[in-house]
Order: sequence, then structure tokens, then C-alpha cells
Amino acid sequence: MWALTDGVARPIDGLPVEDRGFLLGDGVFETFRIAHGRIRHSALHAKSLASGCEALELPVPDWAAIERAIAGVTDADDERIGKLILTRGPGGRGLAPIIEPYVRLFFEHFLVPPRPAAVRLATVALRRSASSLAARFKTLSYADNLAARREAMARGGNVALLLTESGLVSGADSANLFWERDGQVYTPATACGIRNGVMRQCVLGWLATAGVAAAEVEAGPDALMAAQSVWITNSVGGVMPVSGIDGQAFELAADILGRLQAADL
Repeated sequence: MWALTDGVARPIDGLPVEDRGFLLGDGVFETFRIAHGRIRHSALHAKSLASGCEALELPVPDWAAIERAIAGVTDADDERIGKLILTRGPGGRGLAPIIEPYVRLFFEHFLVPPRPAAVRLATVALRRSASSLAARFKTLSYADNLAARREAMARGGNVALLLTESGLVSGADSANLFWERDGQVYTPATACGIRNGVMRQCVLGWLATAGVAAAEVEAGPDALMAAQSVWITNSVGGVMPVSGIDGQAFELAADILGRLQAADL
């Protein structure tokens, strides 16, 4: 792990224990692919990080300095997964706000994991609130996502499918959700307690360029279960087909899904 300061990365052993990011989950993160020392979809990731910082009332860091620091510690001939962590820094006990936060930036990177051929979703009891900061931004508070994944695995899935408090389809525990029916693509609207993820934006952009009709909707599970194909997206796995939800199977060789995978967004 590295601490980033003014475009320079300094190796450290881990997140300081007095930091509010460690103690209270008071911070945000951004995960991205790094190819040849450069962040893929860099401008979208910069915007995503800035949105999270503004929501948590954290200073927005200099993205150009972040890019310089990351380029200095990643292999230009390698492809990696990078994770940037921004915390409010050290503070006193309790929930009282820090008037002048000492923001800290940390970075770590990993080998790119094998992309799954398909994932199985299981609907879980935990519900998402559309007003939750943790649902709409990449905060360091991940207790809901972890609980949802545990329940999904206990139910025979490997990724959780979450609904909103009113029973609308929201998304996967760590990914956005899409489905296709009769040549039309659907994805939950931002009002359904989702993050407008970078890969979600890339997929919607590709669909528009390809002339494929797409709609952001507020839909119940019945609409999802009537789909021909389903997939989830995030910056680590890209476009990942869904083979089944709660035991119901979906096509893995559908035309639109196959074209999206071939596009390598």
C-alpha cells in the first residue's frame, strides 16, 4: 500500500488505526483498471471520486497528481486493478465532525482476477434505501454489501441481488444490473438506490452508439425475471453474464450481451 502526497507515492504498511476511515468508515474509494501505467476511463473515475467526496463533504483531491503517483508505482507493461482510498484522516472519538479534515490518500494495486464465465444471483432480504449515501456512492462503509453477499452465498448464489425498500430492482451487491428483452435493454434508474458506476455509463454509451434501445427504469422483479438475458457490470469484471437468478436460468449467448463482451469496455 502507498500513501499519495502531491503526486508522489510513499510505501506504507497499512491504514493507520487512528484514521476515521479505519475507525468509522469515514471516506470514499474508487476501483479501476490500470493499463500500461494509465487509468482506464480516467475522466469518469475522476468524476466518480469527486461526486463521493462532495456527498461526504470531503475535499476533492487533485486527480492529475493521483495519475502521476499511480504511474510511478505501476508497471507500464502490465495490467492491474487499482484501488484508491480517501479518508477524512485522524480525529477524536465519537461522531463529532472534524472542522478541518486532514485528508489522506492511499493506493494499492492487484493482479487482474480471472473474469467469471457467468455469475449466479440470489435475491436477499436486505433492502436498499434510495437516500443512503452508502448505496449511492463508494463509501468505506460496506457492511450492507458484505451481509448481502453472505446471504446470497448461503442461498446458492455467488452475488447478491438487492431490491429497494419499496420492492424495486436495485442491483447487485458490488455491480450495476442490466437486462434485455426483445431487443430492448433496461437498467435500474438512479432513483433505485444505485451508484451510477463507470462501467454502467460505458455500457449505456456503447448501446447508444450501437443503436440499441436502452431505458433507465423503476421496475419490480417480475420485469427482470421476464428477460432473455441479464448481466452485471463493474470496473473489475467488466460485463459479466448472469446465468441464473434464484434458480431461473438466462441465455448466455444472447446477441446484445455477446457484442458488449466483445467490445471489451
